[in-house]
Amino acid sequence: MRPMCVDAQLAPTLAATLAARLCHDLGGAVGTLAGTLDLLGEADAEMLVLARETAETLRQRLRLFAVAWGGAAADADAASLGPLLAASPAASRVGFRLDHLWPGSELPAALVPLALNAALLGAEGLPRGGSVTLAGSPAEGLVVGLEGRDAAWPASLLALLGGGTAEAALREGPRRVLAPLLLALATEAGWAVSLAQGTDPGSPLLLLGPG
Repeated sequence: MRPMCVDAQLAPTLAATLAARLCHDLGGAVGTLAGTLDLLGEADAEMLVLARETAETLRQRLRLFAVAWGGAAADADAASLGPLLAASPAASRVGFRLDHLWPGSELPAALVPLALNAALLGAEGLPRGGSVTLAGSPAEGLVVGLEGRDAAWPASLLALLGGGTAEAALREGPRRVLAPLLLALATEAGWAVSLAQGTDPGSPLLLLGPG
């Protein structure tokens, strides 16, 4: 795969599209919270519980997006990535398996957003639910696998790996921003991104590694 760089002219488009995606993914939780508060009566304990749960969901989702899209402040191990991914908008239908990740070591802070966005992109490839497995190590690279009905990597990723441009991918709108973002993060880290068929039938494995 040829390296993909985000030039100065395209960077504002990527930022704007990512902001639109952020608003979309937070909008549901914010709407639920606002609607609950509007209906909340003085003695409505059930509504109060729902409001608190929604507020906590919103808080955790903001933490995920802050690290995935704003950058990590520290190195992270598998145990610290799990709670972040549990706040993904897809978490109700997609599980994230991290038990095959670098035991006893940490992912450098610069690579944490790369790992998180790879997992989030994998969740987009599971419209009917399933699991995303993140495996590997900082030294040897990461492998992301999908398991579930109709599992398939998003067409935007396939187009980029086939030589498509980030500009074309971003024209598809905020719901397709993760693929160009992932490749931009990989390029910045000096890593390469590719797909390879695993030993089991199904969708290919996403490979990310020093390159």
